[in-house]
Amino acid sequence: MSPQFFELAPLTQTSIFSFIVLLLGLAGILLMLWLKNMPKIAKSASLGILLVMIGGFSWVFYQSNSAELVLTDTKLTVDVPFYKVQLSRADLLPAEAHIVDLQQEADLTPSFKTNGIGMPGFQLGWFNLQGKGRAFLAITDKSQLVLVPTVKGYSLLLTVPQGSEFLAQLQKSSSLL
Repeated sequence: MSPQFFELAPLTQTSIFSFIVLLLGLAGILLMLWLKNMPKIAKSASLGILLVMIGGFSWVFYQSNSAELVLTDTKLTVDVPFYKVQLSRADLLPAEAHIVDLQQEADLTPSFKTNGIGMPGFQLGWFNLQGKGRAFLAITDKSQLVLVPTVKGYSLLLTVPQGSEFLAQLQKSSSLL
């Protein structure tokens, strides 16, 4: 089987607005620190940290629209900003994978971020779920999610517009192995 590529959903208007507000807020703090009279070392350290944060969030914002899933005979790769999760096909539980609507399945709602970005309309990284353990999330739309459980004790919860096609390929190619 040749690699199959599935795009993750692009940012929604809410998530774009969240990023813009965040970046403008950080830029405002940067300007305030620049103008504030404070010791030179403290000012340099503060400005450096803020510049790194602005750069990081800008990069995530820019790269979010090129995030993708790659499914091959041997592995599944989730390639998103700051994270690249690769799982062998043996680590996946394709028979249990299904499409999820968080409004219908509240126990899968992310509750606590352990390593990632969480803002209105955008969740990326490692999160604890309300009632089902831990998951790697790449969410921009809570009604178009695909849940892929793994044998490693966590799941993938991803916004995939072609979710049915992705599941069909995941389950079809696993039955051929």
